[in-house]
Amino acid sequence: MYLWRRCKRIYLVDFICYQAPNSYRVPISTFIEHAERLGNFNSETVEFLTKVNERSGIGNNTYLPTGCHLFPSDQGLKAAVEEVEMVLFSTVQNLFTKHKINPKSIDILITNCSLVCPTPSLAAMIINKFGLRSNVMNFHLSGMGCSAGLLSISLARDLLKVHKNSSVLVLSMESICSNFYVGKVKSMLLANCLFRMGGAAILLSNRKRDKQNARYELQHIIRTHLGSKDSSYKCVYQEPDDEGYTGVALSRSIVQVAGEALKINVAALSALVLPYSELILYGLSVVWRKVWPPARKRGPYIPDFKKAFEHFCIHAGGKAVIDSIKGNLKLKDRDVEASKMTLYRFGNTSSSSTWYSLSYLEAKGKVKMGDRVWQLAFGSGFKCNSSVWKCISKLQPYSSNVWLNNIQQYPV
Repeated sequence: MYLWRRCKRIYLVDFICYQAPNSYRVPISTFIEHAERLGNFNSETVEFLTKVNERSGIGNNTYLPTGCHLFPSDQGLKAAVEEVEMVLFSTVQNLFTKHKINPKSIDILITNCSLVCPTPSLAAMIINKFGLRSNVMNFHLSGMGCSAGLLSISLARDLLKVHKNSSVLVLSMESICSNFYVGKVKSMLLANCLFRMGGAAILLSNRKRDKQNARYELQHIIRTHLGSKDSSYKCVYQEPDDEGYTGVALSRSIVQVAGEALKINVAALSALVLPYSELILYGLSVVWRKVWPPARKRGPYIPDFKKAFEHFCIHAGGKAVIDSIKGNLKLKDRDVEASKMTLYRFGNTSSSSTWYSLSYLEAKGKVKMGDRVWQLAFGSGFKCNSSVWKCISKLQPYSSNVWLNNIQQYPV
């Protein structure tokens, strides 16, 4: 029994986020000018794009791939593959070089990219580029939205429970150029304003010898999928009216569904991480609301999750997403600082955004040995996924950290 428990331990050896060259930087002014010159948008649409960008929480240092810089935009498969290679090849090479990893030592490879699924697969591209073993187990996840990054970690965990003394390379990204919308439907234009180029490479292991070099140990993964409900499965961006529009990508229906998924996910996670004092208070509030009707107006007691976690990495899907989670969980501004700065600096990088947030916390020197980190992501379907990590080493600011060169400029 002891040996079985010991082999269940899963370590995060290291992770690296993608840093695009400065030539791919897209200030808001450049984005608007490009939209005007494309010739696909009328003045009303350009004005709408301008308002969205000004209120989105995104700054002037985000990146778009080559295909989005061209006139007209190149949305073909060749441009999409070029973007994938640029992001994944560089992050994997940096990870291998940093730790002097022999590619043939990788036992399992997992890639995820929702909107581009070529043949051969992204996993096959990595195997060919770096010469991985012929018997390497490889998987590619597609169509799972912004939560695919944590779903990949969940798959890695399940595989590592079965395969002893193994290492897993997880690669998360999203293709932007092949999905740039050039129509006039406002609800579909919102994605253009938020999504940006990015990706991450994560190395996991269940080998005992890797513990001494690992940064974190995986504690929990909770997955929630509301696809059985039509209201969640068919949830799409709604057209915001001029009066109520706030310049964020998520409509009221999206926020409502996300809130429902969050409640279910948090309920399952709470039983695993919260101290008994918080669980008792929550249970008493539920009972009190049932026996005394006036108490229902105040809502249930919201546990203090800062007693379970020192750090929060919320998916940087948009200002509305972050603010909604902050309100629902009664968090402070400092608790969502990493997510808001990720949105500002890199935009919505989809499945890799929580890794940019964790990199921010590390660059700031906030993560200490023994600290617990909650990664929280949302995705189409509708999905809400959580992963909990415990820091097991004294972290140092590495040169590979994507924030390190300009971390003193944040928060803004």
